[in-house]
Parts: sequence; C-alpha cells; structure tokens
Amino acid sequence: MSSEQVGELHALGWTAPLPGSWFEPLQTTLTANGNPIVAVSMGFRQTWKMVVLTYLTIDRLIGGSVSVKQLHGPVGIVHIGTRVADRGFMYLVFFLAMISVNLAVLNFLPLPIVDGGLFLFLLYEKIFKRPPSIAFQNAATLVGLALIGTLFVVTFYNDMMRLTG
Repeated sequence: MSSEQVGELHALGWTAPLPGSWFEPLQTTLTANGNPIVAVSMGFRQTWKMVVLTYLTIDRLIGGSVSVKQLHGPVGIVHIGTRVADRGFMYLVFFLAMISVNLAVLNFLPLPIVDGGLFLFLLYEKIFKRPPSIAFQNAATLVGLALIGTLFVVTFYNDMMRLTG
C-alpha cells in the first residue's frame, strides 16, 4: 500500500479494528527478564490476543474474507507441528498453546455438541424454568454433530489436497 493510499484512508477517518501492536513481526522476542509476574502478565496478554484473533477468523470465515481452504484439520496440524518442532522447543510450546486456545474458543461456541451449547440449554432452563424438550435437545445435538463432522471432513480434505497436490 502506497503512502498516498494510506493518507487517503486516514483522511476518511478509517482506523484498524485491532491495535497495530497485535501484528508484531514474526521474529519478535518477548522477554520478562526473569520476572515471573511480568511473564504471567505477558502470557495472559498473548492468550487474549490469540482468543480475539480466533474469533476474528471465525467472523471472517462467515463473512467470506477468509476461505475454508485455509483451515487445517488434524492432519494439517500434525504436519505444521512437525515443521514448527524443527525450529525449536519454544516454538513448539507456542504452537501447542495456540492449538489449545483455538480448541477452547471452539468449545465455547454455541453449538449443542460442545460446552457453549450446554450453556445455552442451561440458560434456557434458567429463563423458562424448565429444560428444553428431549426431542429438541436431541435434534440440536445432531445438528451440532453434523456441523462439527462437516468441518472435520472439509479440513481433512483440505489437508490431504495440500499434502498430495
């Protein structure tokens, strides 16, 4: 992007939805200089960034600005994990933390098959003073299972196409 285009964006009053500091260069090294309190604080900050960026990616998937072809499933995760592990132990630890955060975010989505869906059922029960019918819970769970299953099949297909093609 040229400086002229940047100037035009600033003239329109456009600002990025996320702070620029979230997009640090790949080779940035963070250090707490041996201070455990600073280290814990940095860990919380980095985890929060990953959570927000994961939700942002889901939003972009729904909006269509991120392609489903860019998703990786278990095969792709293992493949990338082996490449990351070659860079060193700390890179692998960071990669595993990123996987953990992504799984936590997916677990909190309001799909009946994961904890976010169970929370919705409990919220419904709190509001209406009775649980949803068993038939509704079963149907919602099947829909959630179908969504997760479809996601698994699509990501598995993408992974195999990347590895073989």
